[in-house]
Amino acid sequence: MGWGRGGKFFFLFLKILIGFPKDDPILENLIQASEKLGYECTTCNCPETIVDVYSQVGHDIVILDNRNVKYLDAPAICRKIRRSKWNRKSVVVAIVKKSYFEDSYCLPLLNAGFNRCLIETPNVGILINELTEIEHGEVRPRISVTNANALYIALSKCKDLIQVTDDSFNLLFVNKATENFLGIKNEDVKGKPISEIHQTTDHHNQMTYLLSRGKEWEGSVTCIRKTGEPIPLICRVVSSSLNSRYLKIIIEVIFPPNITNYIFIEEQPVSETGITFKDQPPRGSLHSIRKGSYDVKSLASDSGQSIRRQSLAKLNSLPIEAPITKIITLLYSVHEQSSGHVQLQIEKVLDILRSTELYSPQLKENRIRMDDPITADLISALLSQGNAATSTTRRSSNDSANIKGSGTSRPSLPSINAPGQLSSVLEQSLDWEFDIFKLEELSNQRPLVWLGMNLLCHFNVQDTLGCEEKTLMNWLTVVEMHYHSINTYHNSTHAADVMQASACYLKREKLSELLDPLDMACVLIAACCHDIDHPGKSSIFLCNSNHDLAILYNDQSVLESHHAAMTFKLTLADDRVNIFKGLERDTYKVARQSIIDMILATEMTRHFEHLAKFVNVFTKPDPKEENGGGSVGDLLDVGNFQTQENIALAKRMLIKCADVSNPTRPLKQCVEWAKRIAEEYFNQTDEEKANGLPVVMPMFDRSSCSIPKSQIGFVDFIINDMMEAWDSFIELPEILYYLRSNYQYWKEKEEQGVTSINELYPFNNNRIELLKELDESKAD
Repeated sequence: MGWGRGGKFFFLFLKILIGFPKDDPILENLIQASEKLGYECTTCNCPETIVDVYSQVGHDIVILDNRNVKYLDAPAICRKIRRSKWNRKSVVVAIVKKSYFEDSYCLPLLNAGFNRCLIETPNVGILINELTEIEHGEVRPRISVTNANALYIALSKCKDLIQVTDDSFNLLFVNKATENFLGIKNEDVKGKPISEIHQTTDHHNQMTYLLSRGKEWEGSVTCIRKTGEPIPLICRVVSSSLNSRYLKIIIEVIFPPNITNYIFIEEQPVSETGITFKDQPPRGSLHSIRKGSYDVKSLASDSGQSIRRQSLAKLNSLPIEAPITKIITLLYSVHEQSSGHVQLQIEKVLDILRSTELYSPQLKENRIRMDDPITADLISALLSQGNAATSTTRRSSNDSANIKGSGTSRPSLPSINAPGQLSSVLEQSLDWEFDIFKLEELSNQRPLVWLGMNLLCHFNVQDTLGCEEKTLMNWLTVVEMHYHSINTYHNSTHAADVMQASACYLKREKLSELLDPLDMACVLIAACCHDIDHPGKSSIFLCNSNHDLAILYNDQSVLESHHAAMTFKLTLADDRVNIFKGLERDTYKVARQSIIDMILATEMTRHFEHLAKFVNVFTKPDPKEENGGGSVGDLLDVGNFQTQENIALAKRMLIKCADVSNPTRPLKQCVEWAKRIAEEYFNQTDEEKANGLPVVMPMFDRSSCSIPKSQIGFVDFIINDMMEAWDSFIELPEILYYLRSNYQYWKEKEEQGVTSINELYPFNNNRIELLKELDESKAD
């Protein structure tokens, strides 16, 4: 049994128990009729076990043979059934002889607990009709009553304040939360007007109008405690006719402060082999994995929207909290209990707090004399950010980038021709399951050129930037040459993988509506170059070893600053690779700032800052809704999100998620990436020990490090919360599916005692040796 559309029940099947002392034609006919009706039929020939069988299941219909009390005492069995916990939901039927009503009345059987008597008949059609009448006339109403009782219990236990009235606003029911919060009793207010516990407001007429049209009303109401204390609270009111013209009820759901109810839906995950993880309790410390895993199909379906809305609502409960988050939360609490004028002021404060430049000085209007341009220019120059965008207004997504030249569109040149196997692999370039390692192998360790051209041409980057495809090809070749192939992780394969993840994100509806073509081009360029010329060592290592880069960048964001600088140094060095030469000056500045901002956002030291900012902005209430209402799903209106600051924030989150997307990839790729990053960290630890430097990551010692533990910790503290927030925004269910599936894999390996790289399933185990040979051959 379940819920259908419009709140009606639909029935999956009914359970029927037939108790006969021995087999006979009537029993066979009953079984045949039950099976034709789709009932789950159980038969029992032993009088002593009928009650035990019933007690275990609680069948919807019980049929007992009452034709011969010598073999089966049906009235005695019926009395025992009526004393069980299931008795109210079951219909008990007595099979009697044709002559029964000639000699007796049915009252003794009814007194024993039977609901009706059924005369024995060999006609299966008659039995089908009788059982159908029993189902519709007896069973379904009982189940409805049972479910109504369950609903009543749920309302009583609900932490929200539930108040039910008739259409004249006379109270019919208040739940325990209402009683406790207001200090009243249900029996004291039942039948009384709701004004006994509510203050009359100007919203009453609007509420009545909306309810009469079958709509909901949501706003602020002032409840009155028994002591007379007024308390303003947020309330949602719905109307229901209960399919009756005589009874129409109004339900008010009032949300008390600091109380939130969550409903978690648990579904069975599916492994890569198609085997479901049935009956396995979720393991590990990851708080969201305790809720179970989601099937990709279920998340992508219409029914998955409720899961997604719950995931959105949960963003505010992430186990990270910056001081600004605490401030915003406190202001929301004050906002809900304030008057209209105060609420407007608080909303202005919240908008200011959500800005990215809280501490950037800004010139106040009319504070500098307009007749002194030198002073104005000087102060403006001193106070402006060196990397600030040249325009403070957002370009329309319909506006193309400003390109030098005639302004007429240039036909796209044909894409580079890839060999057969490469072409086949590249056909899946926008699939989340894209095999980057297959491309690495087929391209002879040059995946970035092939995949980069495929993705850049797919997004028409050559048209957006006003350059030729040959220039894109030259640029990609130069970029890939400056990735160090000897690095086991930070090489051109990683860059290609991040670029491919970014492209998958860009294809989602939310981002395609939010970003314009120049934004998308900048995302792909930043992803391509975000680790260019990476030395295979961390920024802390470079600082500890007094590396030239650390000295150059003053120990601040060393690697990320170098990657951003190298991107433009290489690009601008030669017109043959300068993909920006077709852009107007102002457009180029916008693109440059965007690319630099995204590359710098990959620095992990600011991870929680970026995530907390994204969550705070992402869950901002819709100001267009009256009284700040609206469901969580409505908060993602792109029109409300399209500000310059918020778009930059979305791009930062995009490249951050793409940069660390390895745990959200299919298992084979996830494990291979884990092995590669571990090997790179091992090499750094070896070099630190050999040179007497501080060991940055002492746990990454190749003789003792546990790869599964390192991956579990990385997911627990860095990946999970960010990916849940990101999936809630772009709606790519594969992310969470693979994340949870891979997490279970690492937990299993940890429990099995697996620690080293070689103990993980073999995939490119000789990769490191091959890279070293390749690097040595290039040096020769």
